[in-house]
Amino acid sequence: MYKLLDPLEHVRGIGAITAQKLAKKGLKTVQDLLLFLPLNYTDLSQVLTIGQLKPNQVCTIKAQVISVREYFKNSKRITRATIADETGRTECIWFNNRFIKQQLKKGQDYFFAGSFNDYRNFSQPKVEAIKQETLHTGRLVPRYSQTLDIKQGKMRLILKEILDHLNIKPDFLSENSHLLSLAETFSQLHYPQKKELVIKARKRLAIEELLALMKKSQQIKKEWQQQQAMVVLDKKQLNSKLIPKNIPFKLTQDQMQAIKEIAQDLEQQQPMNRLLIGDVGSGKTVVAAIVAWHILRAGLNAALIAPTQILAEQHQQTLNSILPQIPTKLLTAKTSKKQNKKDLASKKMPTLFIGTHAVINQLDQIQPGLIIYDEQHRFGVAQRASIGTKKTLPKPHVLTMSATPIPRSYMLTIFSHLDVSLIKEFPFGEKRVKTWYVPKQKRNSAYQWTLDQLKTPNTFQKKKEKSMNNEVLDDQQPLALIICPFINPSDIQEFEKIPAASEIYQLLEKKWNKEVKVVLLHGQQKPDRQERIIKQLFDQKINVLVATSIVEVGIDLPQANIILIEGADRFGLASLHQLRGRVGRKSQESYCLVFNSSNNQTSAKRLQLFAQENDGLKLAELDLKNRGPGDLFGLQQHGLDNLRFASWNNLELIAQAKQIFNQLEQKKGLQKHNSWRPLFEFENFTPEKISNN
Repeated sequence: MYKLLDPLEHVRGIGAITAQKLAKKGLKTVQDLLLFLPLNYTDLSQVLTIGQLKPNQVCTIKAQVISVREYFKNSKRITRATIADETGRTECIWFNNRFIKQQLKKGQDYFFAGSFNDYRNFSQPKVEAIKQETLHTGRLVPRYSQTLDIKQGKMRLILKEILDHLNIKPDFLSENSHLLSLAETFSQLHYPQKKELVIKARKRLAIEELLALMKKSQQIKKEWQQQQAMVVLDKKQLNSKLIPKNIPFKLTQDQMQAIKEIAQDLEQQQPMNRLLIGDVGSGKTVVAAIVAWHILRAGLNAALIAPTQILAEQHQQTLNSILPQIPTKLLTAKTSKKQNKKDLASKKMPTLFIGTHAVINQLDQIQPGLIIYDEQHRFGVAQRASIGTKKTLPKPHVLTMSATPIPRSYMLTIFSHLDVSLIKEFPFGEKRVKTWYVPKQKRNSAYQWTLDQLKTPNTFQKKKEKSMNNEVLDDQQPLALIICPFINPSDIQEFEKIPAASEIYQLLEKKWNKEVKVVLLHGQQKPDRQERIIKQLFDQKINVLVATSIVEVGIDLPQANIILIEGADRFGLASLHQLRGRVGRKSQESYCLVFNSSNNQTSAKRLQLFAQENDGLKLAELDLKNRGPGDLFGLQQHGLDNLRFASWNNLELIAQAKQIFNQLEQKKGLQKHNSWRPLFEFENFTPEKISNN
């Protein structure tokens, strides 16, 4: 029997090499592997006869092997098998499969599963011996990430071995709620009987995740209230000079309100722990800069931590132009190698250090009175920087900025340790990007329209026009962004028709290269290649940027005014809204075109809703209501901090988790007897670990 915390080396079927591959991905215990969920499921549960088969049908058939032959064509091994049942005959074909001929015995029955193609045969079908419980055919078949370098069949066999011998005692959640037991949860996630049970199983894990967050939030709040702030600002001094005089534009009312709320925090003996929420382009960085200015005036350093080097460099440029009197220092993976501890410790002038996780590694030397986390470090769960780890030491103030729209009620329910400030206004006036849902028959026309707009840039330019803040908007070369969910075409059958960034780039570079400059940007390119592209973008030498969602948090391109989102149905509404926020940063006329990669009517309605709604908070609340359970069988949704199963948009689920949490608090005696322990530990999470998730 296996327990959740047993090492994977103890599992039958996991040898030293396999254990090493799993350990490289952080999978060391039975629980780790059980929580490594399938990316999706191939539905092979429909079992048909040969006479019922239709072209492009994905199913399983039970048939007898009539004959098997193997031959070579153009150095390619080809194996063909004729199979039959009482309703007819058909053929199966495999390419470069050395073992299939030995596996198939003439006159014996097998399950064959796959897609019946237009040539009326099965190409590369899965084969499994007839038995009561199948793993690879005749069911919802899990597909795991190939990053483990372990074959799909072996992964299924290992997990089946674990699930057949798993020893988990009943706990409080399954006995006192309508949730699945933990044992049934894992079973249905890896070997589901039907889709509805996968949804119930994911719900159990989502509840587990939210409970762990609530527990951690409660713990942080208690500890935080007992801490002493590293610096307490003087109330009179703050009120007399709340805003620097030389800021080159007028702040919005929301920005002013946020600064006042933060100033009140800085007057307290306990350190600030505040979340600043604002849409892309709403001016959060300006608020953060003013707060940092106050800390530096008090004689202490400050630190701003961004998720990418590109964004860190942009923050430094922005802050130098807004508040040139603030000394800044860039700390990234490059600069930190040259920077030694003596350099940091010997800096006499209070400085704002800006960078990526390299800043976190230097916090003990920087000794900041304020730490600002941007984007990836969103919700404060991980805001326990390495500085001041001893309880006796004073703590820096913490400000987290997020562009993810999350309703206040959610924050108060889960993250009770955080105070929240909200910026709704935009510095350049109301930002409304014209959004269109593009049906498949108009896709080519949409691309042609985009090219036409790029060739006539005056459509977008506002020549020497002044904004509401009296800022002159210079002429800018228009830029179109084309976002794809994948870098390369997927080999997974369900995603084969979703355009990938590499193929879109190759197509446009061939068709448009004489008229506009097209480039490709994604996370797998070498850093120096990315830097060259980014420089070209800033120098406005590029007209079309084809990319993955790396642009969501990584690049600020004020000239961008068109964004096309391929496979938009693969993104959550919140992620779509953030991508849309990457255009129209200067209130220039801008457009967002979203394309649906599926024929699903629910997806179409959700994207049509997105096209009609520009309010990020409303979209966040509507997201789950308009997303069907089928989304659970597609790509994992990314972009919301370190949550893997729960959704900030599911208020009903959060309310249920809160109710269960209150029950657990009332029954602490049961917890001592191991009635329930969190599956998800947030104790050891740091911002660096979150950013690498």
